[in-house]
Amino acid sequence: MYSVLDASMLGLNHPLSVLAPLCAKYGLSGLRVPDCALESEAAAGEAAGILKDNGLQWGLLPMPADFYASNLSDEDFDKALVELSRRAKLAEVLGARHAYNHIWSSGPLPFDAAFDWHVSRVSRVTEILADHGVSYGLEFLGPHELQHLHPHPFVHTLAGVLAVADAAGGKAGFVFDSFHWFCGTNADPDDLLYAAQHADRLVALHLNDGVSGLPYDEQRDLRRALPMTTGVIDAKKVLSAFTRAGGTAPYMIEPFEPARAELAALDADAAVRTVAAALRRCEA
Repeated sequence: MYSVLDASMLGLNHPLSVLAPLCAKYGLSGLRVPDCALESEAAAGEAAGILKDNGLQWGLLPMPADFYASNLSDEDFDKALVELSRRAKLAEVLGARHAYNHIWSSGPLPFDAAFDWHVSRVSRVTEILADHGVSYGLEFLGPHELQHLHPHPFVHTLAGVLAVADAAGGKAGFVFDSFHWFCGTNADPDDLLYAAQHADRLVALHLNDGVSGLPYDEQRDLRRALPMTTGVIDAKKVLSAFTRAGGTAPYMIEPFEPARAELAALDADAAVRTVAAALRRCEA
């Protein structure tokens, strides 16, 4: 497994030419593919050269849509697939090999109808990416507020998203987020063991911490801390489980507020240094 800076998620709006040397300086192994690298084949080639010069790997490929949002119409879904095909071709130029979407844990359709709807869409997305050598993962969403956001509950655990993936042909894997695991299962060790047993299907790992003083079922999705800072989630244990199981996927921090705003306010050097220090806490 290898550590990655997800600059876009963290609001770090610095050019690749600045971030890549800083990642190398502070011991990070890779970077999320920036949107600018997907503008053209020439841009992709230039970005790939910067990455190679700094001895880094690519993390996640940005997706053109929230493919499983209930308000993404079939027409807009088809348009997004056209853009996905274009990006997947550029991923080959870049050498990018990982992509994902989350699956919403509630929606407007009853469970069985929602399952079939998701399987249909996942199979089409996965086919495009697989044709270009991109591993695709589905992320489950654990917070209880999301499970009740829409009238009908849907899958919100690893077993649930893998069931969707398998029904869609079995080409998709999963993304594991320590916050979603905590919120969805109260950090059930058996669930982590099950995830580690499927480490060969892990596409990416998100590490973070929860808000202290709140039980797992009252945590809010967009309130998260840097990993190993509040004592709510043992992100070190999560990373270790996948590493011991032979996982090879990229891992990265995914805090939300207030940590993300605090990182975005730093200069590039300080921000990358802080991210690297957060990941080292998980690796120790």
